[in-house]
Amino acid sequence: MGQRQGQIEVPGTLIRPNIPGGPALPRAVARRLLDQHATRLPDLSGLTVLVPNHRAGQDFARALARETGFSALIPPRITPLKAWAETLLAASAVGPAEPQARRLARLHGVLRRADWLGVVDKWALANELLQVADELSAARLGGDIGSRIRALHGESLDRETALIEAVWQALNNDGSDPQARYARALDLLLAQIEAAPLPIYGYALGTLTALEQQFLDRCAAITPLTLLEPAADADPVSLTLHQAWQTIDPPLRERAAMLAGRFAVSPIESRITLGPAPHLEAEARAVTTWVAEQLHAGRRDIALIALDRETTRRVRALLERMDVLVADETGWTLSTTAAAAVIDRWLECVASDFPHVELLDLLKSPFVLGNPDARQDRVLQFELALRRHGISQGMADLQRLAHAQFGALPTWLAALADARQRFSQARAPLATWLARLTDSLARLDALGPLQADAAGAGVLETLVGLRHDLADDGEKYGFGEWRRWLNLALESASFIDARIASPIVLTSLPAARGRLFEAVAVIGADARHLPARPAPGLFSQATRAQLGLPTAAAEAAAATVDLIQLLVQGPALLSWQAWQGDEPNPASPLVQRLQALHQAAWGLPLREQACGEPPAQGSLLPGACKQPAPAVSPAQLPRRYSPTAYQTLLDCPYRFFVRNVLGIQELLEADEALDKSDYGNALHRILKIFHDSDPAPDRTAALARLHEISAAEFAALPAFTAAAWRSRWDHVQPAYIDSWLSWVARGWRYQSGEADFAVTQQVPGLGEVVLHGRVDRVDCRPDPGGGETLTVIDYKTGAAQGLKKKLRDPAEAVQLPFYAWLANAAAAYLPINEIPVAPLELDGETDVDAISRRLPELLEALAAGSALPASGIDAVCRHCEARGLCRKGMWVDE
Repeated sequence: MGQRQGQIEVPGTLIRPNIPGGPALPRAVARRLLDQHATRLPDLSGLTVLVPNHRAGQDFARALARETGFSALIPPRITPLKAWAETLLAASAVGPAEPQARRLARLHGVLRRADWLGVVDKWALANELLQVADELSAARLGGDIGSRIRALHGESLDRETALIEAVWQALNNDGSDPQARYARALDLLLAQIEAAPLPIYGYALGTLTALEQQFLDRCAAITPLTLLEPAADADPVSLTLHQAWQTIDPPLRERAAMLAGRFAVSPIESRITLGPAPHLEAEARAVTTWVAEQLHAGRRDIALIALDRETTRRVRALLERMDVLVADETGWTLSTTAAAAVIDRWLECVASDFPHVELLDLLKSPFVLGNPDARQDRVLQFELALRRHGISQGMADLQRLAHAQFGALPTWLAALADARQRFSQARAPLATWLARLTDSLARLDALGPLQADAAGAGVLETLVGLRHDLADDGEKYGFGEWRRWLNLALESASFIDARIASPIVLTSLPAARGRLFEAVAVIGADARHLPARPAPGLFSQATRAQLGLPTAAAEAAAATVDLIQLLVQGPALLSWQAWQGDEPNPASPLVQRLQALHQAAWGLPLREQACGEPPAQGSLLPGACKQPAPAVSPAQLPRRYSPTAYQTLLDCPYRFFVRNVLGIQELLEADEALDKSDYGNALHRILKIFHDSDPAPDRTAALARLHEISAAEFAALPAFTAAAWRSRWDHVQPAYIDSWLSWVARGWRYQSGEADFAVTQQVPGLGEVVLHGRVDRVDCRPDPGGGETLTVIDYKTGAAQGLKKKLRDPAEAVQLPFYAWLANAAAAYLPINEIPVAPLELDGETDVDAISRRLPELLEALAAGSALPASGIDAVCRHCEARGLCRKGMWVDE
């Protein structure tokens, strides 16, 4: 053991020679094979080369073919160890592996009977325990796991130990777990090798499991085994990186001095670029600009190491703008695809009786109910109607609304109702639930469109596979348990779009092991992602180390080795977001140590990548944003004006243009939560019914009547949100009755509620317009001249202080004086949301005629061509629905 390069291979030896790394690695390994086995050429089929993954094997095969120079070569067996072992297992008498879904269901069956676990998501717990069980199996601990853990921790993990022992017994007592099968496969492979020993080479294998390491140790006793790994000091770049990232003596300053003495010029100054960026978009643009530079320099095989998936997705989008395709080897979890989202929306409709958000998503989806274009107009009408009527869910209410809207039930709504009706929710095994789901998707005409979509086909294939794997599982589950399991299954499965073939690949550090690239960009090289933080688990890192399980430190060390082998291959970029919102986001410790060593050794920082502007395909860019001030023709102006329209015109003419000229309105929210606006509308209805009933001016009777009407009104509203509002109104009701009785004592009596008033005016250039309004309440009393005096009352749920402020400047807060002018009456606000309840009367000296005449004058100016500028003050703009149109805050001064 421990022989160096040049020694002759002898059966029963293990050789670990140091060879060059980086792009020279496959060539050096190929040269060694050819030198050792020149007499076999051109037939190298008697050799085996173990590789970390199939793509690394393809790179090595190409390097070997180039190195031989033969026009025809029979290559060695080039394969990952696991793939080689599993070929023997498939041909043996060993039965098929138990599907992972079946193992998970079996484990969940154990956990759901463990009452002491309490309220916990047992599917998520089962999934974590399954991973732990496989790790323990790979560590070759055997059935004494419980005693091993107790030996380490005494009785401090008693319940946890009992749980792990139960898991072990449930999953590993028959030797059918994946690691046990892998061990049998390696035993079969070892027997085959022993029967016919042939040289075996390991090419950049990297980190091995305990199981694989045991196999290689046993293998080395019976056949020549050469493990070829790149040396730490094979070239200046790898030496520099190793010196920066080792964590043992000597101190960093001494290492820096050694490097400075050995290399007058930094080996990595022109090779490694750092990319700290202020935010995600800046990082994505920096990476894209760097990739464009590499392509311009003639490099084609480029790796994008996706440590930060969000930024990487943006990089991919920017590259596609340049017509540069990226082969994504990391893929997406199935649960994040549009196809899985449709299934999730459908199941939410089944579970919650068609919540309107999920229902509308379904109706607009191309995956269900045929071509969405054929129904889009009616779906839009339906959406506006349900928002207008405040219907948040419930198929019965939805069907009544559809009948009222269209005169008949649309086929698409009938199909959804029928599919839900036929979707049985009786307890059943998981496979039966999957069958029900598939049947319901068929009724929605979803199977064909899903199958035609790449991700949709992956979802359907996953559902079919799970149904097959769980066919013999008889454990029964309710709808909620099954849905949690399905969500977990789709989150655990991946979709990789294999339709794109490109030399630019988006991959991970482990998947890049042993492969050749001309340039590498590591995206997300911050402290959160490099090295990756360990996820919380059942075992602490110390316990994992004592049990022989992989630890975060070991995984970080392996990631560092993999990273070094990538960075030595050619130009490299290490990018990260230096800020996350307002918080600094530090670079990875590896980046910081590399910067520190480089500065100490050569007195220079590593160069940084500018964000730049990626070269994209030409497209029209928006012009500079200016303050909008449109003018409209008389034909475009409305002919009816309410106090709200008048107030809008005064507050911001552009907002009036959007609302009243263009007719653009915010969509109403059809949610169940009762907000302040809903509360105000409810009080308006209550008080109209109360006063219409002509209650006697007796406090006890009037209060009882008001309470009765209020209870009936709030009973029709969603109970879980109406309770708080009802409690508030119950507190105010006595004060309201006292205020009303005081008002009655002054001679006022109720005349009408929700009363409409209108006045016609002639506007030059515009013609006849109608000024109109609806008043909450009109009261009257006899005047000394024998006639009647009117007062219009406007209920308000806002604070009295704000209303008093409006009364101080009635020319700018025109609603109340406009009502007074329309009704030729006095006017008052009546705050009904606080105690005491007292009317706030408009000053009798207010010139309501002048205030109201100003509206026709403004309309005359607009008809003559005056502009409608976006000139609202901040208090108005803060809650303006048109702000996204006027773009205030982004205007460029001319």
